[in-house]
Amino acid sequence: REFLRAINQFGTTLTEMFLSNSNFELQLWNNYFHLAVAFLTQDSLQLENFSPAKRNSILAKYGDMRATIGASIRDMWYSLGQRKIEFIPGMVGPILEMTLVPELELRKSTIPIFFDMMLCEHRLTASFSRFEDEILRRLDSEVEGGRGDEQYMQLF
Repeated sequence: REFLRAINQFGTTLTEMFLSNSNFELQLWNNYFHLAVAFLTQDSLQLENFSPAKRNSILAKYGDMRATIGASIRDMWYSLGQRKIEFIPGMVGPILEMTLVPELELRKSTIPIFFDMMLCEHRLTASFSRFEDEILRRLDSEVEGGRGDEQYMQLF
């Protein structure tokens, strides 16, 4: 819970101090996204791997922190505005990793980031080939590695 609080504080500081054109810090934003995705995908938060009793105990005490941080990642992404293009294709892999976590609400709130990435790239270049190349390469690797269930394929 403390790590989640720290990541959220980091996000608040980023949007307040490092989002405007004159103060934008690409590396800080990149660090935020990678940190948040690493937090979300850590083994100790993958509730589906626990017994029902342990899962219920964690949910009762902390809730599903994956959904919380996933919503924060989504909100931070959309706050970037025109700067999103600077994160394409670099953030395709981390966002894909996040969307593969088998939690329905997390997937519903974060899979649309891919569509936004396509729109963003298409607006600026009249194509979305960089996004397309990266998503296909990453999806191929993840699916061959056994990730991506039927629910994911339908939502995607």
